[in-house]
Amino acid sequence: MGHELSIDLESFSDVDLIKCGVYAYADSPAFEILLFAYSFDGGETQIIDLAQGEQLPAEVEDAIFDVSVTKTAYNANFE
Repeated sequence: MGHELSIDLESFSDVDLIKCGVYAYADSPAFEILLFAYSFDGGETQIIDLAQGEQLPAEVEDAIFDVSVTKTAYNANFE
C-alpha cells in the first residue's frame, strides 16, 4: 500500500454552499458524494462513480483508516 493517499470528491446538495456554508451543505438529507477520485503516492488517478453504484476498493478503505498513510485532499477544508 502507498504511503500517501490523495483524494478529491465531487458532491451534490440542495443547499447552496456559498450562502449556507459547508456544514449545512453536508448536513442536508440530499447531500451525496457522486465521484471519489484517488491516487496512491502520486500515481495514476482512479475515479470511482459512487452515484452509479461503484464501490471503493478495499485498499482505499483500508488506507483511509490507516494512521501510517498520509492523506491529502484537494480543497481539504471541504473534503
